[in-house]
Amino acid sequence: MSAVLSPQEERIVKNGGKIVFSSNDKKSRTQKLYDSFSESKSYVDVERAKYFTESFKETEGQPLNLRWARALYHIAEKIEVYIEPDQLIVGRVGRTGKYGLIYPELDGCFLEQFVHQAKDRKESPFEIEPEDVKVIEEEIAPYWKGKTYYEDLSQSFPEDVLKVTYDPNDRFSSRYIVNESSAWRSALQWVHDYKKGIDEGFAAIKREALAAIEQLDEMNPVDSIDKKAFYEAIQITCDAIILWAHRHSEKALALAREERDEQRKQELLEIARITAKVPEYPAESFHEALQAQYFIQMFSRIEQKTGATISNGRMDQYLWPYYKKDKEAGNITPARARELFTCVWLGMAQYQDLYISPAGAKFNEGYAHWEAVTIGGQDENGKDATNELSYLLLENKREFPLNYPDLAARIHAG
Repeated sequence: MSAVLSPQEERIVKNGGKIVFSSNDKKSRTQKLYDSFSESKSYVDVERAKYFTESFKETEGQPLNLRWARALYHIAEKIEVYIEPDQLIVGRVGRTGKYGLIYPELDGCFLEQFVHQAKDRKESPFEIEPEDVKVIEEEIAPYWKGKTYYEDLSQSFPEDVLKVTYDPNDRFSSRYIVNESSAWRSALQWVHDYKKGIDEGFAAIKREALAAIEQLDEMNPVDSIDKKAFYEAIQITCDAIILWAHRHSEKALALAREERDEQRKQELLEIARITAKVPEYPAESFHEALQAQYFIQMFSRIEQKTGATISNGRMDQYLWPYYKKDKEAGNITPARARELFTCVWLGMAQYQDLYISPAGAKFNEGYAHWEAVTIGGQDENGKDATNELSYLLLENKREFPLNYPDLAARIHAG
């Protein structure tokens, strides 16, 4: 009896074990994007950690939310901007190929041993460039000694709890209970308000924060200290993501000036136009809306380690008005929408969940599988929320040969 294979499995068997996106076109945009990183090793990218650390050195004593926001701005200003050949959706937060980021505020106490073990680890091996090892050892690791969440966590346990969780003589080694998952991530389980970011834009969110500051009572210490710092952090974060997007626009223009292929030149000019607009201002087309969503999703990786569920949310709901409008106007086809979605999945797939601690590396490796895409379900009135985009995403993920991101389909009695 022959095995029943999925469409992806049939293509893999037909092509001698090689993952392909289409049986008919081995030179498609998505195939070329996938081939550009599929066989590459995973590398550690130190830029986020380097610039985060630089900023924290300068902001000691300030409220933590302001320190974090200023670090995000510093990173957005300094981190290298990449636009891959053939890519239509931009906003990666690390080097080209497969990469992982370091979050020293969580487990920087492991960095010195990690840099000498990462390449040869059995679980989740990562390559590190010699110059990056130097940055870690000289600029990043020394600052975070005694300041990390992991150290605070292990030192807070009473003796009877400590002896079953960590080796009392080596608090970097787990024992019988794997408990420090909270030290592997800085996020809980939540979804960004993508709709607000796409529909209104971050310039409007910044104005909202400014208006809130004007309403504060300067004589009330809660208002003048806690709330004011919170709203100021919102303003700085808005400025940071806008700056980051604008730097992509400048990069796309620079690449367009050097591009000899006319089709790619026009694609780069369109990327430049879109990233100069979103997520600062409201999106008006499906391509703009998806680009705004991706900027928000990827910027959250700069903000914190996404080792928990920071989902893409109900993409068929908040993107539906843009797709419907463009399709009715003849500005987009289902095939083009699927291509844009696949560009997003391939961009996300290059980010590897990097665990620094030995216990973390044994517990998890590779793709995080947290940023699920949700389709279907009900709307706020209890009506069926399924639309054409729900089926387009279902078809797109059925054909996509990687199991990332996860797809969640909501089913209800109606």
